[in-house]
Amino acid sequence: MIDNIADRKYMLVLDDRVFYFGLLGHKMQARKLGAVSIYLAPEGQFRLKEGNGQWSRHQIAIVEPYQSHEVVSDCGKIISVLIEPERLERSELSRLIAEYRDPECVAGLVARLRSVTAQLSGSRPDGEMTTREFDRIVIGRELDTRRIDMRVVSVLNELELEGLESQSLAADLAAKIGLSSSRFLHLFKEQTGVSFRNYRMWRRARTFLLHANNSSSLTDVALTLGYPDSSHFSHSIRKTFGLQPRSIRIGSQNLRVDSSARMMAYSCA
Repeated sequence: MIDNIADRKYMLVLDDRVFYFGLLGHKMQARKLGAVSIYLAPEGQFRLKEGNGQWSRHQIAIVEPYQSHEVVSDCGKIISVLIEPERLERSELSRLIAEYRDPECVAGLVARLRSVTAQLSGSRPDGEMTTREFDRIVIGRELDTRRIDMRVVSVLNELELEGLESQSLAADLAAKIGLSSSRFLHLFKEQTGVSFRNYRMWRRARTFLLHANNSSSLTDVALTLGYPDSSHFSHSIRKTFGLQPRSIRIGSQNLRVDSSARMMAYSCA
């Protein structure tokens, strides 16, 4: 058990990174996240099932983006790190997966992430944390970024800043960078490794994390995020996270959420 934080629940959300320590959800079904997912139980082990495979026990595990999987923690809590793959160098993604699947690395990775959890969940935010700082603190090194066509970079930046609500989003974005819709969709997948449709579905569902513990109604959240109705919203969130929005809300009570926050007291060494 991580000393003195048994009752803490914490989430740090950046544009392309998420750190979570809290309840896993005992009724979780299969989930499909659009990020590289690292899992670690705060104590003991957890069980993982990928796709139609068999259940296996782990101290720490990594799941590739858009891979359906289920997770069950013996203690009911989980430490989770999400890394968006679109801006990540392809060789870095392969290196990261190999590292977290190397039995010789397990003990060091487990010790590091449990220590990081104690530090982050106990610190107070002061300013903004960059992706590079997050990587140094959580992963232990800066991850190499991918060189992307500047037209696609401008699209990614606009999506992160302006949201995903417009139903004609692909056509609108294509027009802004001077491409036809079909050429834009091809270029986007070529440069990022994921289809625009899947990227948009994931990022919209991911944004719900920022609303997980607030007091606004789920209907209002669904409309804010651009879902056509509550049914579509609930289906998308359940398909992505393996839980209904209401269950996530219940499990997020007393969850402290920081957005782009720097933990000044934490040493990256």
